This record gives sequence, structure tokens and C-alpha cells, in this order.
Amino acid sequence: MASLALYYQQLVDLPAAQSLCVLVGLPKLISYWPALLGISIVFQLLRLSSNSLSSLVFGAKFDSLSARQKYDWGIRVVSQVHAIIVVVLAVPVFFKEELRRDTLYGFNDHAAQLYTIVCG
Repeated sequence: MASLALYYQQLVDLPAAQSLCVLVGLPKLISYWPALLGISIVFQLLRLSSNSLSSLVFGAKFDSLSARQKYDWGIRVVSQVHAIIVVVLAVPVFFKEELRRDTLYGFNDHAAQLYTIVCG
């Protein structure tokens, strides 16, 4: 686990990534861009694997769908999983005092991690 944290920090410390985040006006993104990229990849892999999993679960009914319907199904699976994760993780954000005090510019690391997942 320590090596994963070290690798993550090496990605955060990349000068090109830091410059790009500052250039687009999102300096706080510097600490979170690897997670944003990672969660995007995870959700894409979920979409790609959802057809296989759905075929196992629903059998011939799923297999009879057209290619377009299967693609739409995969998107809906990802959307549902994404929504559940975000809602569960968002509840504690409502109780963060620093966010209550400054609702416009307040910043909290837990909230920033949640925003990373939301954007992923």
C-alpha cells in the first residue's frame, strides 16, 4: 500500500501535470488528477465488463438485445453504480463544519475526493 501511495505522489509531482492544472485555472486539481483519471478508467472497465456480467445474470433475455441496447444497458449500469457511490459518500459532506461556514469557497479534503469521483 505504501508503494501505491508513493506512485500516486510521483504522479502528482509531475511538473507537466502541475503546469497544466495551473494553466487551466484549477490549481487544486493537482493533488487529485491521478484519482480522477483512475476512477474514469474504473468506470470505463465497468461499462465494458457489464455486458459479460449481465449476460451471465440475465442469460438469453440479455443476449437477445441489439448491440445498441446492450451499449445503453452498460451505460445505465455504470450510471447506477456511480450514483450509489456518490450518494453514499456525499452524506458525510453535509456535516463538515468548514463547508457549512463557507458554502461558496469552503474546501475539505473529503469533499474534494468526492468531487473527484463525481467527475470520474
